[in-house]
Amino acid sequence: MIRTEENRREQKRTEENRREQKRTEENLREELKSLEGSWHSPINLGHGVITADRNVQRRFTRRLKLMQIPKNMTNMRVLDIGTWDGFFAFEFERRGAEVLAIDNWNDDKQFRTFLFARKHLNSKVEYRKMDVHDLDPSLVGRFDVVFFAGMLYHLRYPLNVLEKIRSVTEGCLILETVIMVPFIHEHFPMKAFFPGDEEANASGRSWGISGAATISWLKEALNSAGFVKMDVKYTSSFRWLYKIIALLTNMPQGRRGIIHAFTR
Repeated sequence: MIRTEENRREQKRTEENRREQKRTEENLREELKSLEGSWHSPINLGHGVITADRNVQRRFTRRLKLMQIPKNMTNMRVLDIGTWDGFFAFEFERRGAEVLAIDNWNDDKQFRTFLFARKHLNSKVEYRKMDVHDLDPSLVGRFDVVFFAGMLYHLRYPLNVLEKIRSVTEGCLILETVIMVPFIHEHFPMKAFFPGDEEANASGRSWGISGAATISWLKEALNSAGFVKMDVKYTSSFRWLYKIIALLTNMPQGRRGIIHAFTR
């Protein structure tokens, strides 16, 4: 009889927990409706709720693998530049890092996605509305790891920005950007002209690969900015295919690449 009563109580607690979890999930999904269409990344909010579909989840799982981010970031201070909804900032925190996330957040909904995720993840990621051009060690300090993904090719003055980033980097910069893949001369330091997003968007023109640059240009620019060692972690697996496309179209192609740049 005692065992039976204990089993009944345990079953009742289990059912109550399931109902509570279902209510939590329903409330979370209801809150998410106000931000529908604003999410860039697949952030796992718990309770079976992820902010993007499976295709996006697969893409970001692959990106995380290609980035070769340290699995254990305990005692590391990390800067996430252009954090948007905070996917990578929260991932760094999950791996043990102390994180500062910065972004312009010109779109209020974008900022709300970050705050929403931060709240529901019970995150302690620090954040500031700040432009990358305003980086200064006197304002933000210095970091063991700086993460800069999907932004360099959007900028009007990329070398100036790399110098700003170097000023706050003590260890490693993880740079993801668009690599220029020309038919020939890919080992020459070349870069496509790009006036920056603001002017480019106002022009109404198509800018193709934006401010993509060859690996050689990126290495030279990083060296000029003060980094002393560069390690290319990823370039397109189908480089020769895109070189042929560049030949046939008389237009350099753009593919993603990842470089780790070190200060020592």
